[in-house]
Amino acid sequence: MNSKNPLLGSKASGSKNEENDQDHKAEQVGRSVQTIQAAFNRGDADTLRGLMSEDHVSTLTYARLSNAAELLKALSAFKFSEYKISELKVKVFTTDVALASHQATIKGTYKGRAVPSPVQVTTVWVERSGTWLQASYQETPLARPGLDPTVVLNERPGNT
Repeated sequence: MNSKNPLLGSKASGSKNEENDQDHKAEQVGRSVQTIQAAFNRGDADTLRGLMSEDHVSTLTYARLSNAAELLKALSAFKFSEYKISELKVKVFTTDVALASHQATIKGTYKGRAVPSPVQVTTVWVERSGTWLQASYQETPLARPGLDPTVVLNERPGNT
């Protein structure tokens, strides 16, 4: 872990300028993670549209949305009263690609059914024209003490 910036998963190799540039990009992506989630929680389609790539993919245990248009169309089906981000880490791979991961505790529903919580979230970010865009969002339910992990899968719509 980078001792200067907790968002970085590991120290950047190379010159001090490269390390500072990676720190700066990691901070930008970290802010973008917070901004896009706040917009999602508010149902703010305009902000989301500006922070997602057109070919954005969301993979959830309860839904798979193949592009930004599908996600925006389904936005009203999500009702979150709380989405807490913890353990946020960002790894910058190239000048325009980064991976962010965090854990989330969610209180909310999708199409009236409770969503899994807590979850591990992994997102891929691409920089285009100076703006970091989320290209992929993937949630994986975390095991909870005393919970059979198959319960989460069996609660999915269509599984009875």
